[in-house]
Amino acid sequence: MRRRIGLLLLPALFAVGGVVACADATPTGRVTVIASWSEAPADDGGKPPDTEAAAFVAVLDEFERRTGITVDYRGTRDVSQVLRSGVDRGSPPDVAVLPRLNDLQTYVPSRKLHSLDDVLGGDRRTDLEPQLVTLGGRVYGLSVNVIPKSLVWYAPDRHPTLARRPPATWEELVAFSGGRRTPWCLGMGAPPLSGWPGTDWIEDLFLHRWGAATYQAWTAGDLPWDSPQMREVWQAWGEVTRAGRSTPNALLTGFNVAGLGMFAERPECHLDHQGSYIVRDYRRQAPDRFDFFPFPPFAARGGTATTTEIAEDVVGMFQDTPEARELIRFLAGERARQVWREASGGLSFTLNRGTDPASYPDAVSRRIAGTLTRGTLCRDASDLMPAAMTAAFHRAVLHHLDDPRDLATLLRELDTVRDRIPDEEWLDLPCLSR
Repeated sequence: MRRRIGLLLLPALFAVGGVVACADATPTGRVTVIASWSEAPADDGGKPPDTEAAAFVAVLDEFERRTGITVDYRGTRDVSQVLRSGVDRGSPPDVAVLPRLNDLQTYVPSRKLHSLDDVLGGDRRTDLEPQLVTLGGRVYGLSVNVIPKSLVWYAPDRHPTLARRPPATWEELVAFSGGRRTPWCLGMGAPPLSGWPGTDWIEDLFLHRWGAATYQAWTAGDLPWDSPQMREVWQAWGEVTRAGRSTPNALLTGFNVAGLGMFAERPECHLDHQGSYIVRDYRRQAPDRFDFFPFPPFAARGGTATTTEIAEDVVGMFQDTPEARELIRFLAGERARQVWREASGGLSFTLNRGTDPASYPDAVSRRIAGTLTRGTLCRDASDLMPAAMTAAFHRAVLHHLDDPRDLATLLRELDTVRDRIPDEEWLDLPCLSR
């Protein structure tokens, strides 16, 4: 039986795990894991909650059942800080699942993060290749959960024309939204990280306006914020969201609440820019009343190539133990993906080449899975940036949405933060071609 552990117990528990320091040691039958998914209690009938945490816990339960290894799991929104505290004390968890790739790479120079080169190999390497995070020529991370973000949601019963012919360009999307009083559902609230829904907007606009190569230069810190490309993107976002005019409530509204206004008797908004995670909230409020179309490119880009922004949850090994290796191998396998897919209601997606979109349970989830099988996939920019840059980015989108009048000063302030960050803290990972 897997133990749930409290935050105060983590250092002591990880210290116990730290006794086993190498892969050749005698198995202890226990592995410690932290991730960003916090567990919620079951309902009165004992039914597990429909949450990301419950789905991951189901995967860990299956691992325990198959191996007999006990998993001590802690879910915390402050996973980066908890991990840093454990590493600094010399007692990190065996395995950590991190939502920010930049957090992973900070532990490579000090050798606090162990390579997975000899953990994930063999015949499965071809299908696994897109899931492997390579830093400095060695594999240090395994992508286990992917969130497609370049999605625009709507209610097809309210807008059947969008189902028949979704906007093919950004300009067509602007034309559709321009004739409506409150076209976009906007919610920036996501404590303690409010603002990230706005960074997703900027990232998607930048990617679909300037393409993958320029996007990569920006995420790696090589393109100034106060550049013509960035200014155009921020101005486009301010115009389409009517920044400063009809957005005060957006600063306080939760990201997972704003889009529910599409389903009100009198619609409060019509379009919602959110990643695949939002389906959980739609299902509870308005099952079978939602659909999406891909975020469209700017007409100036030309062509029809598909480009999608993604976020990832990536596994790293911080204690090289037999149990940690066994868990990572399990997470890399098809059985883990199958359990995760079923337990999440078809909302756990993967970069694994062997996963067929047809294995998902409904039309919407199958189409979401399909977005990961074609075109170019670029990782969330704020997940690649150093933490200080990401925090400044979050604050900047909130400020701009509230008062867009001094964009030039805002972008120069972001450049000031950028210039103070050492080169080695930036992460330069290429987009993926499918």
